[in-house]
Amino acid sequence: MRANGTALRANKELIKEISALRTQLKKLSTMMNSEAESGVNRALGDVKSKSKEVIDSALGAAQDFIDQYADGAREALQDASQRTAELRDSASESLVEAVKARPFATAVAIAGISFLAGFLFRRSRPAVSE
Repeated sequence: MRANGTALRANKELIKEISALRTQLKKLSTMMNSEAESGVNRALGDVKSKSKEVIDSALGAAQDFIDQYADGAREALQDASQRTAELRDSASESLVEAVKARPFATAVAIAGISFLAGFLFRRSRPAVSE
């Protein structure tokens, strides 16, 4: 009987040991899950901050690029505007000089253009029957 009692006691102790190991494994598993979650959260936070920095940097570079070319376009537009104004003034001066140099030819040209415009306008309207 002693052998059975010893075996029974060893069985109970083994069951207690297994139960304690299960408890320890559950605690270990919980701790590992907690550590894994916090590690993942830290990694996600790092990725988020790094990506935000990279995006901000890219946006800054794009804005600088746009500003640089906008300034160039603005200068080109001002140049074109100035050239157009100079051309307009030059054409105006040339027209005034031509009219002063040949007033009779100018009057004849204006009369001819007026006659032609009147003739075309009259021909394009349908005849009105009364």
